[in-house]
Amino acid sequence: MVGALVGALVGGGTAAGVSVATRDDSKGTNRTVVVGASSRPVQNTSVIGKAEDVQSVLARIDNAVVAIRTGSAVDEGLFSGRSQAGGGEGTGFVISSDGVIVTNSHVVADAGGRIEVEFSDGTKQAAELLGRAAEFDLAVIKVNAKNLPTAKLGSSDAIQVGDQVIAVGNALALQGGLSVTQGIISGKGRPVPEEATGITLYDMLQTDAAINPGNSGGPLVNANGEVIGINTALAGGSQNVGFAISIDSAKAVIDQLRVGQKVKVPFLGVSTSEVTPAIARSQNLQVKRGAWVQELTRGSAAADAGIKQGDVIVKIAGRDVTGPEAVGSAIRRFSPGDTVDVIVERDGKTEVIKVVLGTRPDSLG
Repeated sequence: MVGALVGALVGGGTAAGVSVATRDDSKGTNRTVVVGASSRPVQNTSVIGKAEDVQSVLARIDNAVVAIRTGSAVDEGLFSGRSQAGGGEGTGFVISSDGVIVTNSHVVADAGGRIEVEFSDGTKQAAELLGRAAEFDLAVIKVNAKNLPTAKLGSSDAIQVGDQVIAVGNALALQGGLSVTQGIISGKGRPVPEEATGITLYDMLQTDAAINPGNSGGPLVNANGEVIGINTALAGGSQNVGFAISIDSAKAVIDQLRVGQKVKVPFLGVSTSEVTPAIARSQNLQVKRGAWVQELTRGSAAADAGIKQGDVIVKIAGRDVTGPEAVGSAIRRFSPGDTVDVIVERDGKTEVIKVVLGTRPDSLG
């Protein structure tokens, strides 16, 4: 596995359950939030001042957001007969004028071949699944259309903690159109492990904009109306804690899914732990933050490149590594076969190691 699973305290020492934001939460799985290091205060780069500003932002994205119904939720209308699939309701957004739409994998996982898309003007169309990657909770579907309004993709790397954002989606599958909520970015780089499947979603954005069942797959947008996240999960038993997949970590996966490619998970092949004061003293480390390499998988990319047990990973491809969770976040932005620079501290010296990423063994297709 890339990085060691790190426990953390949420809500006064109780791990909070995270439910995927679909309409039918009873069929969802529980996710435990592992919170990363706190962010330092910064100046806002995305500011939404007045109600009129919210309306202006919404005007740039609203027509590109769609409601999605699957399986038994569309037993009448575009499909004949009754579905044996569970299905449910979620959200998506159009990224190309010919009808390519991004959503979450869990929104279409139980579709049973029945996916209905409803546009802002009330028209409905059947959609086909181009591909989905459960490991990243991303899916791409397509309707047969031309000249559709599209959502502009922004940069989640450019967004800062404290920046204002808007979530748009099919919240609670309410009649009368899509729902809009406003909030801020509460945190970045959050890893969200899924207990039932063992899947961890990396590089997640945390927001206090209300995300409810049905919001899954919808856009989280900045003050320019650009998509900087894909709303995915909410923390059960807490208030104002929602999570969105950062768009910069999703772009490469979306590009593969839209052309029907199977998405393979990149693999470094290290098990790491946080650099604690005790580890720093015992290992004579000169750094106070990073990911201390405990073990390497034999024959892995890391082992082949020369990374050793006892190394401290401090940067991957120019991104600071503050702990084990940051290793997974950095690696997931690449594909198997990509070459990345991994900077380690070894015996008090800094070394740059070029690593050709492998494919995680259980993701081979």
